[in-house]
Amino acid sequence: MTKSLKFSFLLFLGLFLGVSPVRAIDLPDFPSCTSPTGSILVNYESGIHGIPGSSGEYVGSDVVYTVSDTQVTQCFCAVSGSGIQTNWWKLNSLDQEQIEYLKNLGWIYIADGSAWGLDATPYMALNTQYNCGGAPVVTPTPTGSPAPQPCNGCGGAPTWSCTAAKPAAPVVTSVVRSATTAQITWTAVANATHYVISYGTEPGKYIYGVPNTGKVTSYVVGSLVPGTRYYFVVIAVNDCMPSDPSTSGQVLGASTTRGDVLGLASTGSLPAVYLSLALGGLFFALFLLTKKLSRRSA
Repeated sequence: MTKSLKFSFLLFLGLFLGVSPVRAIDLPDFPSCTSPTGSILVNYESGIHGIPGSSGEYVGSDVVYTVSDTQVTQCFCAVSGSGIQTNWWKLNSLDQEQIEYLKNLGWIYIADGSAWGLDATPYMALNTQYNCGGAPVVTPTPTGSPAPQPCNGCGGAPTWSCTAAKPAAPVVTSVVRSATTAQITWTAVANATHYVISYGTEPGKYIYGVPNTGKVTSYVVGSLVPGTRYYFVVIAVNDCMPSDPSTSGQVLGASTTRGDVLGLASTGSLPAVYLSLALGGLFFALFLLTKKLSRRSA
């Protein structure tokens, strides 16, 4: 049944029952994340992201496209290869009855888009799943009916959740930095199937990352900019369930531009540093002694 026939039927049914029908809604078309269009608003290669209608944390990449002045497409791709597409529709003139009608179709009402990095205005959001490639897709178990349903009065689509046990957070034990690489080492987590490394040049802003290191406890990150300080966190993943970020060693790396060293470069070690300091102090003491003796002899 086409959109026009559907709304004509609703209009006829409303008049027959003596109930005011919902004013027709012209739903916009959104491109699929499998072949996205529009300009890129933000692009995160890895990290922890949120999905509207869900309170969970999702690990993977996230690309947001501006389709039009009122349409934004968010393409999230989990480390497992399963994707969630969120269609964001900026509201202009929908009344409350139309909003309720869309909520019954699975749309989620967002009162203020600024909390999601969008304009400070109401939006409607709709989540759908797609396959973004990568590892074999792990199908999560839905907590509700697979078909779009009202979320027990909250107006959201069914919340999909991962049923795997949450692993413990790893502990970063060392970061060995060279000019363009950094070798990160962490403790093993019992039920982890793989690990995720997130990093960036500011604390808490991890715009780079490795979505799947495999089941290892050490990894070399390349393509770093010499003289730039980096901050690293490691996340353990049990199938589709991520851990909290690493509990220590969150600020590690080296900076040759500011002189701050948080972790030693691969060419240095603590004994070498202590030896250099001791030799420097010895030479300074000899200089003072020589100067004092020269004054006495004069």
